[in-house]
Amino acid sequence: MIKISVITVTYNAEDTIVDTIESVINQNYHNIEYIIIDGKSTDNTLDIVKRYALNTDMITYISEEDNGLYDAMNKGVRLASGDYINILNSGDRYADKEVISDVVASIKKGTNIIYGDIIYDYPDGSSRVRKYPWYCGKGFYYLLGDCINHQAIFASADCFGEQSFDTQYRITAAREWMVRQTKAGKKYQSINRIICHYSLDPNSVSIKNSAEAWKNNDEIIKRYYLYGYPLYWMLNVIRKGKISSKILHRLYEIVYISKAE
Repeated sequence: MIKISVITVTYNAEDTIVDTIESVINQNYHNIEYIIIDGKSTDNTLDIVKRYALNTDMITYISEEDNGLYDAMNKGVRLASGDYINILNSGDRYADKEVISDVVASIKKGTNIIYGDIIYDYPDGSSRVRKYPWYCGKGFYYLLGDCINHQAIFASADCFGEQSFDTQYRITAAREWMVRQTKAGKKYQSINRIICHYSLDPNSVSIKNSAEAWKNNDEIIKRYYLYGYPLYWMLNVIRKGKISSKILHRLYEIVYISKAE
């Protein structure tokens, strides 16, 4: 029976951690280990985690200072013993209780990374589905300036090493990890299934540090797809134009965004 490791990274997340935890422990698939990495929260986050851990042997947790989000995620990966790993951070939650059982049932022989769609939850209370088609694990997809949200990914343990996420990319290390898996020939598998809700927080690190995020992305493309960089650069120029950016964004919505039911 395939074992799934779910990792949640938290810091001062008392307002969101309950929904995340309950979405994991209420899954109808039972071979799950749940690892919570807390960054020494100063609110009630750790008390909430401890309360849930007392009632289930599924949860393992640590609380200590870290060197950022991806350092904390690396800690979780090092503790994981599952066949496949999913990283569902505080504020995220699985779409329903059958997510993990459906993912496990869909895994084909040789699959390294299996992924589905996500629901964007916006600050105004609205939601939309973000679709990830079959080609999202292909090299050309990264040249379009995009990647799969890591919350939608279940990756086999052999996709992770001692230093799974390269912390020199403070904002976009998950993207670098995905590109690295593609370049290494890992097999991606898309499933027609919503995996989780993802909260689009305007105060998130990636949004508040968008300039650094784009700088990281440039470095990643140059590192792995130097000959494809001109295409990536050209699309970035289009994104910065007043009219062209609106046209590109509309095309993006047509292809990848749909209404949440």
